[in-house]
Amino acid sequence: MPSSLLRLLQLSSPTLPVGAYAYSQGVEAAVHAQIVTDEVSALSWIQDVLMNGLVYGDLALLSHFYQAWSKKDYEKLQTYSALSLAIRETAELKQEDQHIAKALLRLAAPLEVDIFKTQIFEKTYSLVFAGFAQHWKVPLEEALQAFAWSWMENQVAAMIKLVPLGQTQGQKLILKMDTAIQQAVQLAQEVPIALIGNSLPHLAILSSQHEIQYSRLFRS
Repeated sequence: MPSSLLRLLQLSSPTLPVGAYAYSQGVEAAVHAQIVTDEVSALSWIQDVLMNGLVYGDLALLSHFYQAWSKKDYEKLQTYSALSLAIRETAELKQEDQHIAKALLRLAAPLEVDIFKTQIFEKTYSLVFAGFAQHWKVPLEEALQAFAWSWMENQVAAMIKLVPLGQTQGQKLILKMDTAIQQAVQLAQEVPIALIGNSLPHLAILSSQHEIQYSRLFRS
């Protein structure tokens, strides 16, 4: 087994201590509002956010970050990092991205990933993830698949707790996402930097509502 595959599995493992499990990205508010109520609505939610949000946001950014890391183009990395933060539609989503990025960055020194040492620009999760993938020689398409899969798995895990869904229903959801993830990865690689950005008004509203939701399991 190539070592790059092993490192990719490590990078996408739920045991990676970055704290993504603590966030639901609006799912908790969607369940509270009875928008996500069962397996069918859960699948629809995940597919819609993936294809209309992640494709033109984090996945497209990851692709551009990866290319910039390969060329050591720090000016582009800085520009793309600012763009990554600018497209977050709520304070909750922005803080989550920064928190997870910092958590992954803390692993760089212990795991001997030294490409971040001299760079002072603000870090975002897709930037740091791309840096790890580039350092470990993980192919871009596989890195994108792992990033999308980890996000999707976290969404399913949140829905198992919140809807609630059974463990078997959760595994069925994951299986049904294969085609959507493959399509998302292909589309994301074709998004030019000028077209990066998304607007999901309902998700933004739900995320804002989650910040002041009276009772919640997930972090805001």
